[in-house]
Amino acid sequence: MFDINFFRNVFAGQINFPNTRSSGYEQLSHDGLTMGTLYIGRPGSGKTSSLARHLVDYFKAYPDRAIFVLDWSGSITDSILTMVAQDDEKLFKRIVYDEMGHPEWVIPLPEFSHMYGGAYEEQVQRVATNLTKLAPELIKDAPFLAGLGIREIAPELFRIITSVTNDYGETWQLTEAKKLITDAPTLRRCAAKFGYKVPQAKWFFEKNFLPLRENERELRTYAILALLGAIETPETRARIGYYRPAWTPREAIKNGMMVIVNGARLINQPNTQHYLFTQVYSLIMSEINKRIPGDPQDQPVALVMDEVYSLLSIPGMAEEIGKLSPLYRSRKLELYIVLQSLSQLAITLREQIWSIGNIVCFAVTNFQEAYEMAQQLFLYNPTTVKMSAKSETQQPVTETDRGQYLQIANQIQRMKHRECILRRYISEKVLEKYVLWVPKTKEIRVAPVPLLDIKEKLLKERGVRVRDALEVINQRKLSSEIVTPKVPAL
Repeated sequence: MFDINFFRNVFAGQINFPNTRSSGYEQLSHDGLTMGTLYIGRPGSGKTSSLARHLVDYFKAYPDRAIFVLDWSGSITDSILTMVAQDDEKLFKRIVYDEMGHPEWVIPLPEFSHMYGGAYEEQVQRVATNLTKLAPELIKDAPFLAGLGIREIAPELFRIITSVTNDYGETWQLTEAKKLITDAPTLRRCAAKFGYKVPQAKWFFEKNFLPLRENERELRTYAILALLGAIETPETRARIGYYRPAWTPREAIKNGMMVIVNGARLINQPNTQHYLFTQVYSLIMSEINKRIPGDPQDQPVALVMDEVYSLLSIPGMAEEIGKLSPLYRSRKLELYIVLQSLSQLAITLREQIWSIGNIVCFAVTNFQEAYEMAQQLFLYNPTTVKMSAKSETQQPVTETDRGQYLQIANQIQRMKHRECILRRYISEKVLEKYVLWVPKTKEIRVAPVPLLDIKEKLLKERGVRVRDALEVINQRKLSSEIVTPKVPAL
């Protein structure tokens, strides 16, 4: 059957795609966001502004829902803050701005704190798991040295750290890990003084680790020391080592806040950036995991990953990200992934990315990726006529699937600025019948705003000066209290 309407629209310069209806703007259904959303498009295609507009509108419409934005480049951060300043400055009261690597101000986020909720053991396991995922090649190449150190010694070390307190009752942090590993007398003192809180770790170090020769201990802890090197810069030490977090996922979810984590200052420090983004992600997911699946009282939580390479490109993390959309719908997690191209994904995530339900596609540079996008978004129509019959006795020639997808891929590759196509779920159970074609995304009012001043003000609301945080960390010492473990009566 000849698709007359499709070709009439093509020749008229209107809809360029089959099984498509025109839409005035790129509207995602809020009830279908738990299916996950992929934004993809080359630089300058308009995807960042489109997503920022959607997030700000969503933030305004649902004051009881939290949004976490992990921004690798800082572009979506600037777009969101600019739009909020133009639309409604009252929204800033619900925004936490976290600029990693700022030379003067730091938003503290220690690995261990009672403010996160749950037992310290959960936090120990979370940090140890993060280190394992950040060093898959190291563990693979040296399973008996690197693997043993990260999987066995690191958790025991973190248990000792969480048991140590100073005179103010503050727990030691990951910034003290190197000192404990390299300074055997201090480690022995900590195990003897506070080991009653973590008897398993006390036994491990006193009977298994400390009796080893010094060079043997160095070999077993080399991988841990290498990974902890990522947090040795002053700004990162201030962030990880301060005793109190400036924000927690629990607080943000309870109060319907938007937390924006900007990693643009750390682009030239990839190891540090990878570590810090992995930490933030794990803290958020740790809170989501505490939810009871299907609890009607839980509000949806949005998690936006804008080209965060540490989460999308490192195989250990990417494999977990690929499972979020299908597995966490019952916990009401709304996942957004933003890409310039599919090549930014680790192989494991590349294979899983199409489990995401909503897809907003702008112009794609790579033709092979445009072809793959055409296959995922559009159904093959075997009745499309490539060449009509020249006589009554002849049959028309139908277009093959490759031919159809080649035409669509060409159109995807050549879409104009702010033009996009959208596959969306109306709800978790209902997929929109048609692909939406948006000739031009929603108009955004452009007006100059004092963006640097806005960022500085937001940082100071919850931040601590780097020098003050470092002073607290550098003066940290063991509690002078002599602890005598209680012995149960016979």
